[in-house]
Amino acid sequence: MKNYKSHKKEKKLIKSAEQAEKALNMLLQNPKKNLEDGISELLGRLKNPKLDLMLERYPDLLQEYDLKELLSGNLEATDDIEDIKTAGLLSCLHLLIHFCYELKENPNPHDKHFDSLRYILDSISCSRFVHELLSAVISAVGSEYYQKFQQRIQTLDFDLENALELPNDPELEQHIELLAWFALARLFLESVYAYCKSPDQNPNNTT
Repeated sequence: MKNYKSHKKEKKLIKSAEQAEKALNMLLQNPKKNLEDGISELLGRLKNPKLDLMLERYPDLLQEYDLKELLSGNLEATDDIEDIKTAGLLSCLHLLIHFCYELKENPNPHDKHFDSLRYILDSISCSRFVHELLSAVISAVGSEYYQKFQQRIQTLDFDLENALELPNDPELEQHIELLAWFALARLFLESVYAYCKSPDQNPNNTT
């Protein structure tokens, strides 16, 4: 997977734990498969057998390396660094989705799922998670398509009506659902990081 460093760093969508809680409540009202299906769709678009293999091997890799190492790509003696890193991102995203739906039923910061969730969050920053996920999406849709998409939403007087028309745009319809999924995944990630890293959700906080 190419590393697309040219795309701009986006402003955060979520700026407080309160916003994060509202966004998560909204997202978690929808079926879990809405977020999970996008991962499968992305894998299908990437058409990378090595990546599929790394996803199968990931539990074994976690026995050999720390998660932070795997997500950083700073590994020695391997030619599959990018595939390992991407497999890690998608595996972590899948687990975060699973944990959040589990925690919806039991919102207790002492729950064991919180420990696993925080382990992932402590292994990669939110901004880098989103950046790397976007790079994977751009690899799937092509940089030319993504630039066209960016130009279109920047030149539109963007509102809900225009947003609903985007899937009917003949130049954008091919990958628009994947881009829409990425927007949801980004909102989900920012919300999880902001909510779970807030002092109110820290079981060690005694104040």
